[in-house]
Amino acid sequence: MKKEMLKLRAKDAEDIQVISAVLQDAILPVCDITFEPEDKTFIAVAQRLRREPEEAEIPERICCALTIKGVKSVQTHGVDQRDPEGMLDLLAIILEPAHILNFIFAGDARIRLELETLSGAIEDFGEPWPAFCHPCHDNAAQKTP
Repeated sequence: MKKEMLKLRAKDAEDIQVISAVLQDAILPVCDITFEPEDKTFIAVAQRLRREPEEAEIPERICCALTIKGVKSVQTHGVDQRDPEGMLDLLAIILEPAHILNFIFAGDARIRLELETLSGAIEDFGEPWPAFCHPCHDNAAQKTP
C-alpha cells in the first residue's frame, strides 16, 4: 500500500502553526540545512515523525523538505555549523511580528530567519522507516495530582 506524501504551503501565521505541529519532534541534520542568499531561500531536510497514520503500530519517520523563500538573513544560536554530523531536535517554529521566523530546538539551539515576505512549504519525499526511538507526549503523564 502506497503511503500518502504530505505537502503543505505557508503564507501566514496560521499556516506556520500547522507546519510547526507537523514538524514537532523532527530531527534536522546540520549538514542538511542551508541558506542561499542570492535566492533568498532557506532550505532544510527534516526527518519528521509521521503522526497521521494513527493506526500504525510503530511510528515512522520520513524525509521532509522545508523551503522558506524571501529570507533576508539567517542567525543561529547554539548550532555548530562546523559539525556536519550534528543533529537538531525541533520543538517548534514560531512566527513573530516584524516577519521573524524562529526555529526552536532542544538544548537551547535556535535558527532565526528575517523575512521580506512569508512564503514557505514542506513536502515529504522518499520512503518512511520505523521510528523505534521517538518522544512520547503523554498528556496523562503531564497531569499533576
